Amino acid sequence: MSDPSPTKLGKRLSLFGDLPTRFLRFGLKVAPWFMEPVLIGAWSSVFFLIAKSQRRAVQSNLRALHPNWGPLRAFGGAWCVFWNFAYTYVDWAIDGIPAFDDLARRNEGCLILTAHMGNYDLAAPLFSSRFGRTIYAVRAPERQPEMQVIREAELRKKEEENPQFRALYNTSDNHLGLVLAKLLAEGNIVAVQGDRVVFEVSPMEVEVEPGLKMRLPKGPLYLARATGVSCFPLFIVRDGWRRYRVMVFPPL
Repeated sequence: MSDPSPTKLGKRLSLFGDLPTRFLRFGLKVAPWFMEPVLIGAWSSVFFLIAKSQRRAVQSNLRALHPNWGPLRAFGGAWCVFWNFAYTYVDWAIDGIPAFDDLARRNEGCLILTAHMGNYDLAAPLFSSRFGRTIYAVRAPERQPEMQVIREAELRKKEEENPQFRALYNTSDNHLGLVLAKLLAEGNIVAVQGDRVVFEVSPMEVEVEPGLKMRLPKGPLYLARATGVSCFPLFIVRDGWRRYRVMVFPPL
């Protein structure tokens, strides 16, 4: 396969480009810890202003969840969502230890249903050693090839440090559903997002509560039903400064 042609500078500087990520990673290495709150707030604001469609989507979701919110409050709430995403973590707490232990004890394949809530793909490497079998985390490819190179390098490093963690990409030409069904049949754990409709993902409209409908991907629950495996909801929520909470629920 031939290498993709270089991306124009404007796209590399855009929301999905690699240059903002490179600048951010450099800043994380050289910035003193006491400057984190200021820098994170400033960086979140820049990102918030650039990401117009994403900002509007978050505002729309917040107003759907809170019908009494006005435009100004939804705008502020959306900024808080971006700011929350910007924080990193060093400490964990787990809610749902019985469900977590149940998942760890099982010998058959299991599906972890998670959400795109910030650091959603980082928990799998940290907890893969607890399960005694391989966790396969499914993620979408980056939109720009330079950004994909960065992510590939990060994931390969995580795989080297955590032998029981592997990342798979959901692309239009790799028949991922068949691959995942085979992995589940072999007794592995597969972690997928159940809240994002991107690229070639087939959507379905679901009424999550009376009067509130959302478009969710069909794949995860269809995969669980087709293979007959247990599906454990698992979500990661920021609990404070440099602290995250892992919420594990009994199988659906």
